[in-house]
Amino acid sequence: MPVAVSSDGAIPRPPLLDPRIKQLRIIAVIAVVILFYVLIPILNSTGAVSDLSINILGRYLCFAIVALGIDLVWGYAGLLSLCQAFFFCVGGYAIGMFLSLPQGGGQVQKAYNNIPQFFFFNNQSTLPDFWKPFASLPFTLAMGIFIPAVVAGIFGFFIFRSRVRGVYFAIITQALAWAAYLLFCRNELLLGGTDGLTNFYPPLQHSHAWILGLYFLTAVVLGLLYLALFKLTKSRFGRILIAIRDRELRLHFAGYKPYAFKVFAFVVGAVIAAIGGMLYVPQNGIITPGTMAVESSILMVVLVAVGGRGRLWGAIIGALVVRYAYSILSSDMPAMWSFFEGGLFIAVTLLFSNGLVGLWDELEENLRIRDSGLQLALSVIPLATVMAFVLCEALGLMPAALQHTIATPLTVMPEIPIKFILLAGILTSVAFARWLVRFIGRPRGSVIAAESRPAVEEAHA
Repeated sequence: MPVAVSSDGAIPRPPLLDPRIKQLRIIAVIAVVILFYVLIPILNSTGAVSDLSINILGRYLCFAIVALGIDLVWGYAGLLSLCQAFFFCVGGYAIGMFLSLPQGGGQVQKAYNNIPQFFFFNNQSTLPDFWKPFASLPFTLAMGIFIPAVVAGIFGFFIFRSRVRGVYFAIITQALAWAAYLLFCRNELLLGGTDGLTNFYPPLQHSHAWILGLYFLTAVVLGLLYLALFKLTKSRFGRILIAIRDRELRLHFAGYKPYAFKVFAFVVGAVIAAIGGMLYVPQNGIITPGTMAVESSILMVVLVAVGGRGRLWGAIIGALVVRYAYSILSSDMPAMWSFFEGGLFIAVTLLFSNGLVGLWDELEENLRIRDSGLQLALSVIPLATVMAFVLCEALGLMPAALQHTIATPLTVMPEIPIKFILLAGILTSVAFARWLVRFIGRPRGSVIAAESRPAVEEAHA
Protein backbone atom coordinates (compact mmCIF):
# COMPACT_ATOMS: atom_id res chain seq x y z
CA MET A 1 0.00 0.00 0.00
CA PRO A 2 1.14 3.60 -0.47
CA VAL A 3 3.09 5.10 2.40
CA ALA A 4 1.33 8.01 4.03
CA VAL A 5 3.28 11.19 4.73
CA SER A 6 1.90 13.52 7.35
CA SER A 7 1.81 17.28 6.98
CA ASP A 8 4.84 17.65 9.25
CA GLY A 9 6.90 15.28 7.08
CA ALA A 10 6.82 12.34 9.48
CA ILE A 11 7.18 8.89 7.94
CA PRO A 12 5.22 6.23 9.89
CA ARG A 13 7.08 3.19 11.08
CA PRO A 14 5.96 -0.29 9.95
CA PRO A 15 3.91 -2.40 12.40
CA LEU A 16 5.61 -4.89 14.70
CA LEU A 17 5.96 -8.50 13.54
CA ASP A 18 3.94 -11.34 15.00
CA PRO A 19 6.22 -13.51 17.22
CA ARG A 20 5.37 -16.65 15.26
CA ILE A 21 6.31 -15.01 11.98
CA LYS A 22 9.52 -13.68 13.50
CA GLN A 23 10.45 -17.17 14.67
CA LEU A 24 9.75 -18.59 11.21
CA ARG A 25 12.00 -15.99 9.60
CA ILE A 26 14.83 -16.75 12.04
CA ILE A 27 14.61 -20.45 11.21
CA ALA A 28 14.63 -19.69 7.47
CA VAL A 29 17.67 -17.40 7.80
CA ILE A 30 19.61 -20.02 9.78
CA ALA A 31 18.77 -22.68 7.18
CA VAL A 32 19.93 -20.46 4.31
CA VAL A 33 23.18 -19.55 6.08
CA ILE A 34 23.96 -23.20 6.81
CA LEU A 35 23.17 -24.19 3.22
CA PHE A 36 25.30 -21.60 1.40
CA TYR A 37 28.13 -21.08 3.88
CA VAL A 38 28.52 -24.56 5.40
CA LEU A 39 26.75 -27.38 3.58
CA ILE A 40 27.62 -26.46 -0.03
CA PRO A 41 31.36 -25.92 0.70
CA ILE A 42 31.45 -29.24 2.59
CA LEU A 43 29.72 -31.08 -0.26
CA ASN A 44 32.19 -29.56 -2.71
CA SER A 45 35.20 -30.47 -0.57
CA THR A 46 34.00 -34.08 -0.31
CA GLY A 47 33.41 -34.34 -4.07
CA ALA A 48 29.63 -34.69 -3.84
CA VAL A 49 29.23 -31.37 -5.66
CA SER A 50 31.52 -30.68 -8.62
CA ASP A 51 33.74 -27.64 -9.02
CA LEU A 52 31.77 -26.74 -12.16
CA SER A 53 28.54 -26.56 -10.15
CA ILE A 54 30.24 -24.34 -7.55
CA ASN A 55 31.64 -22.12 -10.29
CA ILE A 56 28.20 -21.70 -11.87
CA LEU A 57 26.59 -21.03 -8.50
CA GLY A 58 29.23 -18.41 -7.73
CA ARG A 59 28.52 -16.63 -11.02
CA TYR A 60 24.80 -16.64 -10.37
CA LEU A 61 25.35 -15.22 -6.90
CA CYS A 62 27.00 -12.29 -8.69
CA PHE A 63 23.71 -11.68 -10.50
CA ALA A 64 21.98 -11.87 -7.12
CA ILE A 65 24.25 -9.02 -5.98
CA VAL A 66 23.17 -6.97 -9.00
CA ALA A 67 19.54 -7.80 -8.23
CA LEU A 68 19.95 -6.33 -4.73
CA GLY A 69 20.99 -3.00 -6.24
CA ILE A 70 18.13 -3.07 -8.73
CA ASP A 71 15.67 -3.78 -5.94
CA LEU A 72 16.90 -0.74 -4.02
CA VAL A 73 16.59 1.48 -7.10
CA TRP A 74 13.37 0.05 -8.54
CA GLY A 75 11.66 -1.77 -5.70
CA TYR A 76 12.11 0.90 -3.04
CA ALA A 77 12.72 4.17 -4.92
CA GLY A 78 10.46 3.28 -7.87
CA LEU A 79 13.13 4.02 -10.52
CA LEU A 80 13.04 1.50 -13.37
CA SER A 81 16.70 1.59 -14.40
CA LEU A 82 17.57 -0.27 -17.60
CA CYS A 83 21.30 0.38 -17.49
CA GLN A 84 22.42 -1.77 -14.56
CA ALA A 85 24.18 -4.16 -16.93
CA PHE A 86 26.37 -1.22 -18.00
CA PHE A 87 27.54 -0.61 -14.42
CA PHE A 88 27.98 -4.37 -14.02
CA CYS A 89 30.32 -4.38 -17.03
CA VAL A 90 32.27 -1.32 -15.89
CA GLY A 91 33.26 -3.20 -12.75
CA GLY A 92 33.89 -6.31 -14.82
CA TYR A 93 36.12 -4.49 -17.30
CA ALA A 94 38.11 -2.90 -14.47
CA ILE A 95 39.02 -6.25 -12.90
CA GLY A 96 39.39 -7.77 -16.39
CA MET A 97 42.09 -5.23 -17.24
CA PHE A 98 44.05 -6.25 -14.14
CA LEU A 99 43.63 -9.97 -14.87
CA SER A 100 44.78 -9.45 -18.48
CA LEU A 101 48.15 -8.06 -17.39
CA PRO A 102 51.12 -10.10 -16.15
CA GLN A 103 50.70 -8.64 -12.65
CA GLY A 104 47.24 -10.24 -12.53
CA GLY A 105 48.36 -13.57 -13.96
CA GLY A 106 47.23 -12.84 -17.52
CA GLN A 107 48.36 -15.22 -20.27
CA VAL A 108 50.67 -12.92 -22.17
CA GLN A 109 53.53 -13.86 -24.48
CA LYS A 110 57.00 -12.45 -24.87
CA ALA A 111 56.46 -12.27 -28.64
CA TYR A 112 53.66 -9.77 -27.94
CA ASN A 113 55.77 -7.66 -25.54
CA ASN A 114 54.03 -9.24 -22.51
CA ILE A 115 50.82 -7.31 -23.13
CA PRO A 116 47.36 -8.59 -24.18
CA GLN A 117 47.52 -9.86 -27.76
CA PHE A 118 44.52 -7.90 -29.03
CA PHE A 119 46.59 -4.70 -28.89
CA PHE A 120 48.64 -5.90 -31.87
CA PHE A 121 45.51 -6.30 -33.96
CA ASN A 122 44.98 -2.58 -33.36
CA ASN A 123 48.56 -1.68 -34.33
CA GLN A 124 49.41 -1.02 -30.69
CA SER A 125 52.74 -2.56 -29.65
CA THR A 126 53.01 -0.93 -26.21
CA LEU A 127 50.67 -0.81 -23.27
CA PRO A 128 48.49 2.34 -23.38
CA ASP A 129 49.03 4.83 -20.58
CA PHE A 130 45.51 4.46 -19.18
CA TRP A 131 46.08 0.70 -18.81
CA LYS A 132 49.27 1.00 -16.73
CA PRO A 133 47.64 1.93 -13.35
CA PHE A 134 45.45 -1.17 -13.60
CA ALA A 135 48.52 -3.31 -12.92
CA SER A 136 47.78 -2.49 -9.26
CA LEU A 137 44.95 -4.47 -7.67
CA PRO A 138 44.03 -1.78 -5.07
CA PHE A 139 43.81 0.85 -7.82
CA THR A 140 41.70 -1.52 -9.93
CA LEU A 141 39.24 -2.18 -7.11
CA ALA A 142 39.00 1.52 -6.34
CA MET A 143 38.35 2.45 -9.99
CA GLY A 144 35.85 -0.39 -10.36
CA ILE A 145 33.75 1.34 -7.72
CA PHE A 146 34.66 4.98 -8.30
CA ILE A 147 33.91 5.17 -12.05
CA PRO A 148 30.34 3.75 -11.83
CA ALA A 149 29.65 5.96 -8.83
CA VAL A 150 30.77 9.12 -10.66
CA VAL A 151 28.90 8.25 -13.86
CA ALA A 152 25.73 7.40 -11.95
CA GLY A 153 26.06 10.50 -9.76
CA ILE A 154 26.48 12.94 -12.66
CA PHE A 155 23.85 11.24 -14.82
CA GLY A 156 21.39 10.95 -11.94
CA PHE A 157 21.85 14.54 -10.76
CA PHE A 158 20.92 16.10 -14.09
CA ILE A 159 18.12 13.62 -14.79
CA PHE A 160 16.46 13.73 -11.38
CA ARG A 161 17.00 17.47 -10.93
CA SER A 162 15.04 17.87 -14.18
CA ARG A 163 12.27 15.75 -12.61
CA VAL A 164 12.49 13.05 -15.27
CA ARG A 165 10.72 9.95 -13.96
CA GLY A 166 8.56 7.02 -14.90
CA VAL A 167 8.83 5.58 -18.38
CA TYR A 168 10.94 8.53 -19.53
CA PHE A 169 13.64 7.65 -17.02
CA ALA A 170 13.57 4.03 -18.19
CA ILE A 171 13.99 5.14 -21.81
CA ILE A 172 16.91 7.43 -20.99
CA THR A 173 18.74 4.73 -19.03
CA GLN A 174 18.13 2.34 -21.90
CA ALA A 175 19.71 4.88 -24.25
CA LEU A 176 22.70 5.17 -21.90
CA ALA A 177 23.19 1.39 -21.94
CA TRP A 178 22.93 1.27 -25.74
CA ALA A 179 25.42 4.13 -26.18
CA ALA A 180 27.87 2.43 -23.82
CA TYR A 181 27.48 -0.85 -25.69
CA LEU A 182 28.29 0.79 -29.02
CA LEU A 183 31.27 2.59 -27.47
CA PHE A 184 32.78 -0.54 -25.92
CA CYS A 185 32.38 -2.44 -29.21
CA ARG A 186 34.78 -0.05 -30.97
CA ASN A 187 38.36 -1.29 -31.27
CA GLU A 188 39.64 2.27 -30.94
CA LEU A 189 38.73 2.20 -27.25
CA LEU A 190 41.49 -0.43 -26.78
CA LEU A 191 39.36 -2.65 -24.57
CA GLY A 192 39.20 -5.66 -26.86
CA GLY A 193 36.33 -4.52 -29.07
CA THR A 194 33.52 -7.02 -29.53
CA ASP A 195 35.79 -9.85 -28.32
CA GLY A 196 36.26 -8.21 -24.95
CA LEU A 197 38.90 -9.26 -22.42
CA THR A 198 39.97 -12.84 -21.76
CA ASN A 199 43.07 -15.05 -21.27
CA PHE A 200 43.01 -14.55 -17.53
CA TYR A 201 44.86 -16.55 -14.88
CA PRO A 202 43.82 -20.18 -15.74
CA PRO A 203 43.46 -21.54 -12.16
CA LEU A 204 40.61 -19.09 -11.55
CA GLN A 205 38.28 -21.49 -13.40
CA HIS A 206 40.18 -24.77 -12.99
CA SER A 207 41.73 -24.88 -9.53
CA HIS A 208 39.54 -26.26 -6.73
CA ALA A 209 40.97 -23.80 -4.22
CA TRP A 210 40.34 -20.77 -6.44
CA ILE A 211 36.83 -21.89 -7.44
CA LEU A 212 35.74 -22.54 -3.87
CA GLY A 213 37.48 -19.38 -2.63
CA LEU A 214 35.80 -17.16 -5.21
CA TYR A 215 32.42 -18.76 -4.47
CA PHE A 216 32.85 -18.19 -0.75
CA LEU A 217 34.01 -14.60 -1.32
CA THR A 218 30.96 -13.93 -3.50
CA ALA A 219 28.62 -15.48 -0.93
CA VAL A 220 30.15 -13.41 1.88
CA VAL A 221 29.92 -10.17 -0.13
CA LEU A 222 26.31 -10.98 -1.00
CA GLY A 223 25.49 -11.55 2.66
CA LEU A 224 27.18 -8.34 3.78
CA LEU A 225 25.49 -6.27 1.09
CA TYR A 226 22.12 -7.78 1.99
CA LEU A 227 22.60 -6.89 5.66
CA ALA A 228 23.70 -3.35 4.78
CA LEU A 229 20.76 -2.76 2.44
CA PHE A 230 18.34 -4.38 4.89
CA LYS A 231 19.51 -1.95 7.57
CA LEU A 232 19.29 0.93 5.09
CA THR A 233 15.77 0.13 3.89
CA LYS A 234 14.50 -0.29 7.45
CA SER A 235 15.89 3.08 8.47
CA ARG A 236 14.30 6.48 7.99
CA PHE A 237 16.09 6.74 4.66
CA GLY A 238 14.39 3.56 3.46
CA ARG A 239 10.98 4.83 4.49
CA ILE A 240 11.67 8.05 2.59
CA LEU A 241 12.53 6.03 -0.52
CA ILE A 242 9.22 4.21 -0.27
CA ALA A 243 7.43 7.52 0.18
CA ILE A 244 9.18 8.81 -2.96
CA ARG A 245 7.97 5.76 -4.84
CA ASP A 246 4.36 6.12 -3.71
CA ARG A 247 3.81 9.80 -2.83
CA GLU A 248 6.68 11.85 -4.26
CA LEU A 249 4.67 15.05 -4.66
CA ARG A 250 3.46 15.02 -1.06
CA LEU A 251 6.99 14.35 0.14
CA HIS A 252 8.21 17.32 -1.87
CA PHE A 253 5.65 19.60 -0.26
CA ALA A 254 6.62 18.22 3.15
CA GLY A 255 10.04 19.86 2.75
CA TYR A 256 12.14 17.01 1.41
CA LYS A 257 14.27 17.02 -1.76
CA PRO A 258 13.34 13.76 -3.51
CA TYR A 259 15.95 14.16 -6.25
CA ALA A 260 18.80 13.98 -3.70
CA PHE A 261 17.53 10.67 -2.33
CA LYS A 262 17.05 9.35 -5.87
CA VAL A 263 20.62 10.25 -6.83
CA PHE A 264 21.98 8.51 -3.76
CA ALA A 265 19.92 5.36 -4.38
CA PHE A 266 20.95 5.33 -8.05
CA VAL A 267 24.64 5.65 -7.13
CA VAL A 268 24.39 2.87 -4.55
CA GLY A 269 22.67 0.63 -7.11
CA ALA A 270 25.42 1.35 -9.65
CA VAL A 271 28.20 0.57 -7.14
CA ILE A 272 26.53 -2.69 -6.13
CA ALA A 273 26.20 -3.70 -9.80
CA ALA A 274 29.91 -2.93 -10.33
CA ILE A 275 30.85 -5.08 -7.32
CA GLY A 276 28.85 -7.93 -8.85
CA GLY A 277 30.72 -7.46 -12.12
CA MET A 278 34.13 -7.50 -10.41
CA LEU A 279 33.27 -10.81 -8.74
CA TYR A 280 31.72 -12.26 -11.90
CA VAL A 281 34.59 -11.82 -14.36
CA PRO A 282 37.23 -13.94 -12.52
CA GLN A 283 34.73 -16.79 -12.29
CA ASN A 284 33.46 -16.43 -15.86
CA GLY A 285 36.85 -16.02 -17.54
CA ILE A 286 35.73 -13.41 -20.07
CA ILE A 287 33.95 -10.07 -20.29
CA THR A 288 32.51 -8.69 -23.54
CA PRO A 289 30.30 -5.72 -24.49
CA GLY A 290 27.47 -8.18 -25.11
CA THR A 291 27.03 -8.42 -21.35
CA MET A 292 25.95 -4.77 -21.21
CA ALA A 293 23.40 -5.03 -24.02
CA VAL A 294 19.96 -3.60 -23.31
CA GLU A 295 18.35 -7.03 -23.15
CA SER A 296 20.78 -7.96 -20.37
CA SER A 297 19.54 -5.05 -18.25
CA ILE A 298 15.93 -6.02 -18.96
CA LEU A 299 16.62 -9.60 -17.87
CA MET A 300 18.20 -8.26 -14.68
CA VAL A 301 14.98 -6.39 -13.95
CA VAL A 302 13.04 -9.60 -14.54
CA LEU A 303 15.17 -11.27 -11.86
CA VAL A 304 13.78 -8.82 -9.32
CA ALA A 305 10.23 -8.99 -10.65
CA VAL A 306 10.13 -12.79 -10.41
CA GLY A 307 11.52 -12.80 -6.89
CA GLY A 308 9.42 -9.93 -5.64
CA ARG A 309 9.91 -6.19 -6.02
CA GLY A 310 10.63 -4.26 -2.85
CA ARG A 311 11.82 -7.34 -0.93
CA LEU A 312 15.59 -7.78 -0.88
CA TRP A 313 15.63 -11.50 -0.27
CA GLY A 314 13.10 -11.92 -3.07
CA ALA A 315 15.61 -10.34 -5.47
CA ILE A 316 18.18 -12.98 -4.50
CA ILE A 317 15.72 -15.84 -4.95
CA GLY A 318 14.52 -14.47 -8.28
CA ALA A 319 18.09 -14.12 -9.55
CA LEU A 320 18.95 -17.73 -8.75
CA VAL A 321 15.67 -19.15 -10.09
CA VAL A 322 15.72 -17.23 -13.40
CA ARG A 323 19.43 -17.75 -14.07
CA TYR A 324 19.17 -21.47 -13.44
CA ALA A 325 15.99 -21.66 -15.51
CA TYR A 326 17.95 -20.08 -18.35
CA SER A 327 20.85 -22.49 -17.84
CA ILE A 328 18.62 -25.57 -17.67
CA LEU A 329 16.36 -24.71 -20.58
CA SER A 330 19.15 -23.50 -22.84
CA SER A 331 20.98 -26.80 -22.38
CA ASP A 332 18.10 -29.30 -22.25
CA MET A 333 15.57 -27.52 -24.49
CA PRO A 334 17.36 -24.62 -26.23
CA ALA A 335 14.43 -23.85 -28.53
CA MET A 336 12.11 -23.25 -25.56
CA TRP A 337 13.97 -20.49 -23.71
CA SER A 338 12.56 -17.66 -25.85
CA PHE A 339 9.02 -18.95 -25.26
CA PHE A 340 9.70 -19.37 -21.56
CA GLU A 341 11.16 -15.87 -21.24
CA GLY A 342 8.15 -14.34 -23.00
CA GLY A 343 5.77 -16.34 -20.83
CA LEU A 344 7.69 -15.22 -17.76
CA PHE A 345 7.15 -11.57 -18.69
CA ILE A 346 3.41 -12.15 -19.05
CA ALA A 347 3.05 -14.30 -15.93
CA VAL A 348 4.90 -11.87 -13.67
CA THR A 349 2.95 -8.90 -15.01
CA LEU A 350 -0.53 -10.43 -14.91
CA LEU A 351 -0.48 -13.31 -12.42
CA PHE A 352 2.39 -12.94 -9.95
CA SER A 353 2.81 -9.21 -9.39
CA ASN A 354 4.21 -9.94 -5.91
CA GLY A 355 6.67 -12.53 -7.23
CA LEU A 356 7.79 -15.58 -5.31
CA VAL A 357 7.72 -13.65 -2.04
CA GLY A 358 3.94 -13.52 -2.40
CA LEU A 359 3.83 -17.24 -1.59
CA TRP A 360 5.92 -16.63 1.51
CA ASP A 361 3.62 -13.78 2.53
CA GLU A 362 0.66 -16.13 2.29
CA LEU A 363 2.47 -18.66 4.46
CA GLU A 364 3.19 -16.04 7.10
CA GLU A 365 -0.38 -14.79 7.07
CA ASN A 366 -1.72 -18.33 7.38
CA LEU A 367 0.46 -18.82 10.46
CA ARG A 368 -0.66 -15.50 11.91
CA ILE A 369 -4.36 -16.30 11.70
CA ARG A 370 -3.80 -20.04 12.37
CA ASP A 371 -5.42 -21.06 9.10
CA SER A 372 -6.10 -24.62 7.97
CA GLY A 373 -3.42 -27.12 7.03
CA LEU A 374 -4.67 -27.02 3.45
CA GLN A 375 -3.93 -23.32 3.15
CA LEU A 376 -0.45 -23.83 4.61
CA ALA A 377 0.25 -26.64 2.16
CA LEU A 378 -0.93 -24.62 -0.84
CA SER A 379 1.44 -21.81 0.21
CA VAL A 380 4.45 -24.02 0.96
CA ILE A 381 4.36 -26.59 -1.85
CA PRO A 382 4.97 -24.25 -4.85
CA LEU A 383 7.82 -22.36 -3.18
CA ALA A 384 9.42 -25.51 -1.75
CA THR A 385 9.10 -27.36 -5.07
CA VAL A 386 10.77 -24.60 -7.08
CA MET A 387 13.56 -24.19 -4.51
CA ALA A 388 14.21 -27.94 -4.30
CA PHE A 389 14.26 -28.25 -8.11
CA VAL A 390 16.71 -25.36 -8.51
CA LEU A 391 18.99 -26.61 -5.73
CA CYS A 392 19.10 -30.17 -7.08
CA GLU A 393 19.93 -28.90 -10.56
CA ALA A 394 22.45 -26.37 -9.26
CA LEU A 395 24.35 -28.90 -7.16
CA GLY A 396 24.06 -31.79 -9.62
CA LEU A 397 21.96 -33.85 -7.20
CA MET A 398 18.97 -34.49 -9.49
CA PRO A 399 18.06 -38.24 -9.41
CA ALA A 400 19.15 -40.09 -12.53
CA ALA A 401 15.62 -41.42 -13.14
CA LEU A 402 14.34 -37.86 -13.64
CA GLN A 403 17.04 -37.05 -16.20
CA HIS A 404 15.52 -39.34 -18.84
CA THR A 405 13.43 -37.81 -21.63
CA ILE A 406 10.07 -38.59 -23.21
CA ALA A 407 9.54 -38.26 -26.96
CA THR A 408 6.90 -35.76 -28.16
CA PRO A 409 5.39 -34.98 -31.58
CA LEU A 410 6.44 -31.32 -31.30
CA THR A 411 9.20 -30.05 -33.58
CA VAL A 412 10.39 -27.29 -31.23
CA MET A 413 10.98 -29.81 -28.42
CA PRO A 414 11.01 -33.41 -29.69
CA GLU A 415 12.00 -34.65 -26.23
CA ILE A 416 11.07 -33.41 -22.75
CA PRO A 417 13.01 -34.40 -19.62
CA ILE A 418 10.87 -36.14 -17.02
CA LYS A 419 11.97 -33.63 -14.39
CA PHE A 420 10.18 -30.81 -16.24
CA ILE A 421 7.01 -32.87 -16.56
CA LEU A 422 7.10 -33.59 -12.82
CA LEU A 423 7.71 -29.94 -11.95
CA ALA A 424 4.93 -28.73 -14.25
CA GLY A 425 2.56 -31.35 -12.88
CA ILE A 426 3.14 -30.35 -9.26
CA LEU A 427 2.80 -26.63 -9.93
CA THR A 428 -0.28 -27.09 -12.12
CA SER A 429 -1.97 -29.28 -9.50
CA VAL A 430 -1.30 -26.76 -6.75
CA ALA A 431 -2.49 -23.88 -8.94
CA PHE A 432 -5.74 -25.76 -9.65
CA ALA A 433 -6.21 -26.51 -5.94
CA ARG A 434 -5.66 -22.85 -5.09
CA TRP A 435 -8.26 -21.90 -7.68
CA LEU A 436 -10.77 -24.28 -6.08
CA VAL A 437 -10.15 -22.84 -2.63
CA ARG A 438 -10.43 -19.29 -3.87
CA PHE A 439 -13.60 -19.54 -5.96
CA ILE A 440 -15.43 -22.54 -4.49
CA GLY A 441 -14.40 -23.15 -0.90
CA ARG A 442 -13.39 -19.60 0.04
CA PRO A 443 -12.99 -20.44 3.78
CA ARG A 444 -13.63 -17.55 6.14
CA GLY A 445 -10.47 -15.90 7.50
CA SER A 446 -8.29 -17.33 4.73
CA VAL A 447 -5.42 -15.28 3.41
CA ILE A 448 -6.99 -15.77 -0.02
CA ALA A 449 -10.12 -13.96 1.11
CA ALA A 450 -10.39 -10.44 -0.17
CA GLU A 451 -11.06 -8.92 3.23
CA SER A 452 -7.65 -9.99 4.59
CA ARG A 453 -5.61 -8.76 1.64
CA PRO A 454 -5.33 -5.07 2.70
CA ALA A 455 -3.90 -6.15 6.07
CA VAL A 456 -1.24 -8.23 4.36
CA GLU A 457 -0.26 -5.40 2.03
CA GLU A 458 -0.12 -2.92 4.88
CA ALA A 459 2.08 -5.23 6.96
CA HIS A 460 4.61 -5.51 4.14
CA ALA A 461 4.42 -1.98 2.74
